[in-house]
Amino acid sequence: MFAVMTSFHGSSFRRQEEIMAFVAWIVLGLAAGFTGAQLRNPRGKGIAPDLFLGLAGALAGGWLLYDFGPPSMTGFNLGSYYAALTASVAVLLIYYALKNI
Repeated sequence: MFAVMTSFHGSSFRRQEEIMAFVAWIVLGLAAGFTGAQLRNPRGKGIAPDLFLGLAGALAGGWLLYDFGPPSMTGFNLGSYYAALTASVAVLLIYYALKNI
């Protein structure tokens, strides 16, 4: 009985951790997209594509590190946030580089 309760609690905790990591990646992606939009156009016009690209990059980067990174990466830690932020900035930079060609 105790083993069943322990595994259920561990599964529940893992699920909560995944949800919190997902929410954090969303916030980081939106923040990176907003920052990119402000750097590109301080008047605030055309912010939606930057927000979307920042969000997409953060979710992709966080998910890739979570699934394919070291086993110690749980999704709710500084390394995961750094990966999400780096990926969102990379997506924005690639977008602007391709847009200006």
